[in-house]
Amino acid sequence: MGLNAAEILVLTTLAIAGWRIAIECSSTWVEKRVRDTYGPFLVPDGDAANITLRVTVDPSAVPVDWNERSMTSEGILSRFDMPDICGRINQVSWQTSLALKNEDSFPTLEYLVKRLCAYLALREGGFLFHCAGLVVEGKAYLFTGQSGAGKSTVVTLSSRALALNDELVILRPIGESWWAYGTPFWNDEAVRREDQTADGPVAGIYILVQDQHVFLEPVTAAIASSELAANCPVVNADALTIPRLLSRCRSLAETVNVQRLHFRKDPDFWHLLAPMADAGDSRNAVPQGNLAGRA
Repeated sequence: MGLNAAEILVLTTLAIAGWRIAIECSSTWVEKRVRDTYGPFLVPDGDAANITLRVTVDPSAVPVDWNERSMTSEGILSRFDMPDICGRINQVSWQTSLALKNEDSFPTLEYLVKRLCAYLALREGGFLFHCAGLVVEGKAYLFTGQSGAGKSTVVTLSSRALALNDELVILRPIGESWWAYGTPFWNDEAVRREDQTADGPVAGIYILVQDQHVFLEPVTAAIASSELAANCPVVNADALTIPRLLSRCRSLAETVNVQRLHFRKDPDFWHLLAPMADAGDSRNAVPQGNLAGRA
């Protein structure tokens, strides 16, 4: 399921969390869809890529008897198949491929890019984190919780903050700090912001609890670690990666303050998190973040 040099028509490169992901494809419509989907993250193709994803449109390479998604991870090979796609990630050689049955199956490309970022982040000492991320006064504030907890609501209420994402953010250790990076993996119904390539050092992580009252509730390092690990998609379902992941989450919980944030649907909670900066709809100056500062 590879491409030879003659078949590669276009090469598009994405910059996500400081990494370069090159996408080689043999179809001009795939290249156009990539550019439409990942526009803010496109960079010139000159720099060496950390990983290359080869995309083909090949109905013969896609299993015809799959009735539901099948995903396995064997430590070296992560593979997933659906009725219209066939994907592989080799975590040793980092050879990555995706066969699409037709143009209608393109949306599954994003799923593979997410998996790539999850494994790449784990390899580099970080992880892909299920949260909303906002940058205020140059610092990143992360809001986590299960679907429906209010992550997208927090982003909507914080219109004057720089939005990393409302669903998935990449965390990486930089020196003595943890750094949060925006990703293109927004909820389908979200109103995306042009600032999604922002980044910043993590100032706090908040487990969302919808409430009529606004207050912060401390949690122990053990609870914080388990909450963090539960919200690290892809790798937390892989038994071979769980020990590394748990150790990493413990390190993050010991470095960054993790609390439960009880909040209602207004931006008042920001006075608890960043008293000198109001990220909601106010007359204060627009908070400043770092736009693609570490790409």
